[in-house]
Amino acid sequence: MKRRLTPAETRLLSYIIKDTPEGPEIIETLPTIFVEEMDDGGMGSLKVVIEGKDERRTGGILNDMEFHDIDGMLLVITVILDTDDKFYELDIFKGDFSPLIKMPDVPD
Repeated sequence: MKRRLTPAETRLLSYIIKDTPEGPEIIETLPTIFVEEMDDGGMGSLKVVIEGKDERRTGGILNDMEFHDIDGMLLVITVILDTDDKFYELDIFKGDFSPLIKMPDVPD
């Protein structure tokens, strides 16, 4: 089901990409995009939803960072672009494959 990004997701994404060349432009679009939760066992990964036929393809990693969930488990969070350097996916990997308990807190 498509939805808007939560404030915590927006803060996290902005924090991860703010110092990249594509970051400022992507950050401007975050309030307008829709996402869908991915089938990742509840780890929190999201894919950007495009209206109509979506022919985008994965273009590569914009940036990734390590955090910890509140249970202490390692999180590797990766922002993935499409081939046009637009935001494509937020990939969240939790070291023990358990569901994400809380989106990491980051400075504003």
